This record gives sequence, C-alpha cells and structure tokens, in this order.
Amino acid sequence: EDRPLIFFMFGGSFIGGSKSNGDIVALCTQYAQMGYVAVAIDYRLSPVLIFNPTEEVAYKAVLKAIHDVKSAIRYFRMMDEESPDTYRIDSSRIVVGGVSAGAIAAVNAGYLDEYEEIPSFLLDDYDDFGGFEGESGNDGYDSNFHGIINLCGAVGDQDWIIEDDIPIVSMHGDQD
Repeated sequence: EDRPLIFFMFGGSFIGGSKSNGDIVALCTQYAQMGYVAVAIDYRLSPVLIFNPTEEVAYKAVLKAIHDVKSAIRYFRMMDEESPDTYRIDSSRIVVGGVSAGAIAAVNAGYLDEYEEIPSFLLDDYDDFGGFEGESGNDGYDSNFHGIINLCGAVGDQDWIIEDDIPIVSMHGDQD
C-alpha cells in the first residue's frame, strides 16, 4: 500500500538506448525489491543530434525527454485516482532518475522550471514545444515530483537550483 514511485531513464546521448537497457532493468529490479514501484520509461530520441550536434538541438532533445517523463508521472497520478489498487502508489513520494542522458533529463525536469531560465534560442519555439509540460498526454494531472537520482547527468545552469528545491542525489564516475 502507498508505495513510493521511482522512474529511471536510460542513457544513450539522446540518440539511442531504451527502457530495456541492462542497467535500467537492474536499477528497477533492485528498487522494486526494496518496495518501490519502479518504472523504466522510453522517451523520444533525437537522432538528428548525430548530424547537427548544436546546443539548440541538444536542448530540444532534453525537452522532449522531460515532456515524456512528466507525461508518465501524470499517467501514474491518473491511475492512482481512477484505479488506486492497480499500482498502489503514494503520489506524494515520486522520484525521477536516470543514467547519463536519462539523468540529464531527470535533473533538468526538476530544475528547469522558470520561463526566465529557458535559453534565449528556444523562446521562439517554447509554445510549439508545449512549454514545460509538453503535449505527451494525460492532461489535467500534476507532473511534479519530489526527488532526483542523478547518475552521471548535469543541469543546464547551476543557478536553476535554488534553496529548498527538489532534493537530489548525484553520483558520477571518473570515466564520464
């Protein structure tokens, strides 16, 4: 009953990977064994990064992944309201995490949350992207979450992290 919900997103430079990557499956399995509802999600990839690796294209890739995890959060909140026995989650204890590109999406989903923080080169497209929430579905439900697990990710600007913001656990290796 009332189990915490944790999402893990895969790495792959926003050009490859999937929710079935071995590291993500292992993380979800370990957290499920500890009593979490552990969810691996796929997010939209941006293979255009291979041919056009600009800062603007990279931010657009991150925004798509942010939108997809927020849609997944809204889905679980919807299911918790409509069919609470399906997943038996506590929607006041949701954590988003990931590895590498997935961690970048998780960290930025938590801290890129003010219009003033949007890089200027994205402002013209902001509304077309669907703002911070995206148009990935499950409208009408909250997409906020309560913690971040960052495995080799980064935030776009350290100033986006402010006092009393979402708590984060960050880990990096010496090869990333």
